[in-house]
Amino acid sequence: MKSHVRPTYTVGIDDISAWGQELCFSPEHPTVIQASGEGWEDFKSREKINSNPVNLAMTFVECFNAPVTALERHDHTQETLLPTSEPIIFAVCSSHHPVPTAEDSVFIVIPRGCAMILHRGTWHSPCFGIDSSTAYHWLADSDPRFPSEWIPIEGGSVTSALFAHCTGGGPRRHS
Repeated sequence: MKSHVRPTYTVGIDDISAWGQELCFSPEHPTVIQASGEGWEDFKSREKINSNPVNLAMTFVECFNAPVTALERHDHTQETLLPTSEPIIFAVCSSHHPVPTAEDSVFIVIPRGCAMILHRGTWHSPCFGIDSSTAYHWLADSDPRFPSEWIPIEGGSVTSALFAHCTGGGPRRHS
């Protein structure tokens, strides 16, 4: 099956509003409130990021090395993704589709110091490291009544324009 090279957008630089909301933890960014004291500086989201009680998780991931073949979505919760020390990349597709499509999929990079709150129902892959293995945090209502279901991407697999050389040499990314 054909692998499609898709555009890549970066949180804090590009407009990612079709798939979610950005948070950039830096002075004077409109999405956060800053506080500081002797020896510390704090940034918190200006608005609540989820209407449900959420679970906090940390996922350890490999460097991106193969096309993404399937995505999942959550209609019952918003999911927030936050890299630890290294930027992360993942695929998204609009919630308007009953199944994810290669044609409408894109990739998003979340740099260190930023986060992304996915809109409910946005199709998404797991995150991956860009330069190396890494870890990221996610916040979401992890309700066992709504198990994750990985749906194959209609039209073939997708890879980021940053990784156009990744056309199937490694394991398939879907979980």
